[in-house]
Amino acid sequence: MTSPRQFQFRLQSEHQHPGGTSSDLTVQWLNPEGSWEPQQLSLTMPGFRIYLISLLLCQHHYLVANALERELPLQRVETEFGVTAADNWILQSVRGRFRVILNVADGTGQSPQVAQTDLDYIKERMQACPVSRNLPPGVDKFTAVDVT
Repeated sequence: MTSPRQFQFRLQSEHQHPGGTSSDLTVQWLNPEGSWEPQQLSLTMPGFRIYLISLLLCQHHYLVANALERELPLQRVETEFGVTAADNWILQSVRGRFRVILNVADGTGQSPQVAQTDLDYIKERMQACPVSRNLPPGVDKFTAVDVT
């Protein structure tokens, strides 16, 4: 029996104001040689990697949309995303850590305060993204959203 398959991704997005829409988004994949490679979806990319990137992008989209709904002034989102699959490609675990950097626009140099209820709401909504909802039963899921 072979060992589980590990996949690591990084995502970074920059956001413009007003509206906080993504002005720049990059996704990188940690290749088997241990180097980070930029990812551009294409027909030549392995389908399983496209699936994993779609999971990452779906959660990111829901984070951004719900942060904007809660009127959080996004400046940047940095994400570390790891997936473990069995040797037969069935997902076992999905772990995402999303670091949200808020825009300090009031001139005080202090980040706006974010209520725990807002963070809990955003995390709950991220799990409702269609790709997350279609994960197989039994997949260990962990999502963290930290604000700085």
